[in-house]
Amino acid sequence: MRHLVAYFGNEPENLACALFPARPALSAQSGPLPQQAADGFGLGFVQGGDVLLQKRPRVETSGVDFYGLVKDTRADALIGRIGLGHDGNTAAEDADPFRFRSWLFASLGELDEAAFEAIRDRMLESTPAFLRRNIRGKSPSEHIFHLFLAFLHDGGILDQPTPAPTAVHAALRNSLAFVDRLLVGDGAAALQIAICATNGRCFVATGCDYPIRYLHIEGIADCPVCLERTDTNHSRRRVPHDGLRALIVEANRDVAVRPGWREVPNRSALIAGADRVPHVSA
Repeated sequence: MRHLVAYFGNEPENLACALFPARPALSAQSGPLPQQAADGFGLGFVQGGDVLLQKRPRVETSGVDFYGLVKDTRADALIGRIGLGHDGNTAAEDADPFRFRSWLFASLGELDEAAFEAIRDRMLESTPAFLRRNIRGKSPSEHIFHLFLAFLHDGGILDQPTPAPTAVHAALRNSLAFVDRLLVGDGAAALQIAICATNGRCFVATGCDYPIRYLHIEGIADCPVCLERTDTNHSRRRVPHDGLRALIVEANRDVAVRPGWREVPNRSALIAGADRVPHVSA
């Protein structure tokens, strides 16, 4: 049981309102079989340029409910992953998501351990020393993240508060193409991976032979969350959020479709900037 979710919105105070229609994608319940267990979770928030992380490689409850964990939080963006490692054995330093300065990143997919070890040193050689020093664990995801940061650095946008979404997409595309060249050159399979990355002002997600979908929130006419909070007199007064714009993204192979969600074509990217308007780019 593993899936990746992300949120990118323009009204931090209305995070719960935007996420409410996506609650089925934000939770996982443990099943009766070992492979159906919710083996830990990782959750990251971007709040006014600061990035905060919660990582629980082992969970004692019967499931994980991200909506319950974040509904009282104010955040510009979040990325969470349910299911970190087999039997909950993943260490916190190897668990998604990862952060560097204002950037938050997580991935979901499969990369053979031997194939990764064969290319790891070449990935590190292409990563500047100041970024290599930030790598704490042995996770392929963390190494891909720092390669992505290296391409952001090469493009002069690593520390830009509002970089062009197309430039961020180019950095991610180049980092994945670099890893694919190394893998295929060694006779291994290309990446099968879903990735989300954000700094709270820009967002990019892509799936390489791994399905991703998104829900676009364009205003809420009658918010059920605010109604429950404020309608103490049972007047059924409508609570609108006309200016709310948000994206909710999910990568989950166990769910074929979700009504109202849009699929992102394989090896295409979903990108958005400060206006929170989604664009799909090949």
